[in-house]
Parts: sequence; structure tokens; C-alpha cells
Amino acid sequence: MHLVLSGEGNSDLGFFSVYNNEFIGGSMYFIVDRLIEKEHDFSYYSAKEEMITFIPKVELTKLTRKLPPFTGKKGLKGTAYFTNNAIALARIAKKRAKELNDDVVAILFRDSDGTLSTSKGMWEEKVASIENGFKIEKFNRGVAMVPKPKSEAWLICALKDKFYENCQKLEERSGNDDSPNSLKSELKSFGLSNDKINEMIQNGKIDIDKIDMPSFNYFTKRLRELL
Repeated sequence: MHLVLSGEGNSDLGFFSVYNNEFIGGSMYFIVDRLIEKEHDFSYYSAKEEMITFIPKVELTKLTRKLPPFTGKKGLKGTAYFTNNAIALARIAKKRAKELNDDVVAILFRDSDGTLSTSKGMWEEKVASIENGFKIEKFNRGVAMVPKPKSEAWLICALKDKFYENCQKLEERSGNDDSPNSLKSELKSFGLSNDKINEMIQNGKIDIDKIDMPSFNYFTKRLRELL
């Protein structure tokens, strides 16, 4: 099995280092890697050159612009961008599957974001729009990785004073980084570097099996189905 990944920023799924000519995983990637390791007793990151294809957001956006305009289904107004992202990523995944003669799982990461006044239904719409894109392209091995409201919430769940307790409440917070007591600021308050957080996921100090949040559970259930 091969992975095709695309995220938003360096600290979520990761980035491609031109200097090192390699994919550098972010915290959301290491959650993926732990899930795979638990199922197959093997870390894809240890053989990332052969096992992972990473598509930067800017590259995926360029491919998306070449697609015919997609207006979205009723109920998904304004989410066509995510549908087209999924279509473009699915096409890359299908091409890699043919080249490698192997199964390919594609993971598209996007934060749900939104303010408290706009977040109702936003997560559902973004997930549905991504899944719709995979469906349009007839690619049944695609996964929407959409933290609610953003990836910091998943990590804070494992780092806050009462570890892993009542984490569902974090999903009710604003995804706006400029809001008072933002999730981004709260994560920074723990004084942990991105590398340290990644290490904690890898060594199990952040126990992904104890994170109980609807958006996290939805993602992990879907990925496990494909593993």
C-alpha cells in the first residue's frame, strides 16, 4: 500500500524539503503513521521515499485550476473548492496506483476552521465535499482528514491538564486564530516545539487511542477501514 498525501501547512501533514529532497512529516502525518503502525507493525516514515507521495497545497491548487468548474451539490454551496481538491488528488492517486501496481490510499487534510457564528455545519459540509470529490472521480480509497475546528484541538486533547477528558468541548471552540484564547495560542502555551510533539506521537506519549472527539473518530474509523 502506498500513501498520497496533501495538507495545508508545514505543521499538519508536513512539507517537502527542497534542501533535503525529502518529505518531512508534521504532527497530523505522525497520527496517520501511528495508525498504520498499529495495524501493520510498520512505520511508513521509515521507508517514506518508497511509501509516500506528498503533494504540496500549491501544486494541488494548480491542478485544481485546470479542472472544469464544479458548482457543488445542493447543500454543499461554497465547498466546490474542496471537491475539486479531492478530484485532483484522486487522479494523482489513481496514476500512482497504476505506476506502482499497488493499492493507494489518498489523504486530503483541511482544517474545518470557522468562527463560533459560522462553524455550525461547516465540518460536515467540508467532509462531504471532499468525499464527494473522491466519489466523482470513482476513487474509493480516499480519506478526508478534517479536524474540528482545527488540528490544534486534537493535540490539545492529549496535552491539557486533564488529559483526554471531555475533549468533545474543544470542537465547540472557534477556529479563528485571532479569537480570544485561540486554540493556536493554547497549543503554544505548552511550550512544546513541533518536533517534540511529533516525537510524543511517535513514542506513544500522546496516545492516539485515548483521543475521543467526533472529528478524530470519524477520520480514524475511515482510515482503519482502508488499512
